[in-house]
Formats: sequence, C-alpha cells, structure tokens
Amino acid sequence: MNEAEKQTSTPQLDEAEIAAYLQAHPDFFDRYPAALEALHVAHDSGSAVSLIERQVGVLRTHNRQLQSRFNELIETARSNEQRVVQMNRLAKVLVEAEDAATMVRELDYCMQQHLDVDHIYIGLEGTTAHADGEIHALGSDAEADRALTNVFRRGKPICGPLSADQSEALFATDSHDVPALASAAMIPLGSRGVHGALVLASRRPQRFVAEVGTLFLELMGELVTASLQRLLGPDVLP
Repeated sequence: MNEAEKQTSTPQLDEAEIAAYLQAHPDFFDRYPAALEALHVAHDSGSAVSLIERQVGVLRTHNRQLQSRFNELIETARSNEQRVVQMNRLAKVLVEAEDAATMVRELDYCMQQHLDVDHIYIGLEGTTAHADGEIHALGSDAEADRALTNVFRRGKPICGPLSADQSEALFATDSHDVPALASAAMIPLGSRGVHGALVLASRRPQRFVAEVGTLFLELMGELVTASLQRLLGPDVLP
C-alpha cells in the first residue's frame, strides 16, 4: 500500500458493532458534531426525521458562524478603507505645505476634523524651537522631556492614558484653565533613530487605548518625518 492509499483508506468496521456503539453512546454526535455534518440520511422514515433535523441545526449553527466571520471581515475592510482615506488626507496636507508653521497648523486642523483628536504636539531634539514656536525644542524643557521618555525609549508608537502632569507639560492645560487631556498616541519621529515625537491627544479616555493597532500611527510618523525633513532640512530631524 502506497502513502496515498494509507491516508485515504478507512478501517473496516462491522456495521452491527457501529450501530451497537451508537446506541450505547447516544451523545456521540454531541461530542463529534463534524461527524453529524458528514452523514447522509434519507428523509423517508419517521425515525430519521430527528437526525435530519439535528443535521440541519448543526449546519445552521455553522452557517451563522460563517456569517458572523464574514461580517467581521466586511467591517475590517470598511475600517481599512477609512484609514486609507484618512492617510490620503494627511499626505495631502504634508505634501502641499510650503513651510513648517503652515504644515503644523494644517495638520492640527486635519486631526481635529477627521481623526477625533483635540490637540497635537510636535517636539524635536535641540534647544531651538521651529515653525514660529509651533514645533517645540526638546532638551530645554525637562517636564516635556519626562512626558515623552517612554516613546523615546521604545522607539514605537505608544497609546494609552495621559496623566494630568503630562497634559500640563505638553499642552499647558492647567495654565490655560482647560480640561486635562485624558488619552494620547505618542509617535516617534526620525528616520535614523528617534529624534522627536508627535503627540495626538484627546479628552476622551477611550480614544487612544493600549490595545489599539499602531501600523497606521507608524506610517503617520514616517510621513510627518519626511515632511519635516523637507521643510526644515535633514539635519534638524536626521
């Protein structure tokens, strides 16, 4: 017997023994519903009706599971489509900006209008602010540096709650007597290592949570990095 025959062959069982086993184990199909799906029972006797109904029930359950999975895939596709639209809007803002100050203001507006973000913060390493003060200098503000420690250390986007101290350090919420921001996405900037950060902040605690995927945020960081390098020069953000 070759290997194919070994895989396709089935053991020769005595039908009477099979029938006796099924009678002795009436819960067999509860434990092995896949076997029930594979059965073919002619619907020509009263005794077969309950088994056919059970098969139909199993198939209906299976179909419901498939439909649920299909709906999940459709929802994921719609969500991905929306992300592509959002990325296109973002790219358009970054490409069309003629100077860094305009880019930051337009980016802030785009985030508020289309991504449910209340405020953004951009900080770059160095002691000189850029873009008419729209881009902050890291290294000269100890509180802001501490607020961004984790994103510099990790080198990947971080989502989660934003403490009151971080909210004040980055957005001066206490100083301006406005409600503290509750959650944020911190995105590293730089093409060779982390040399800055983009922070997207929201007043809603559930807007940015730790479990959210970060691919979209990573792509955003790369686009913003490229735009800043174009507008400020590669030496400012290596």
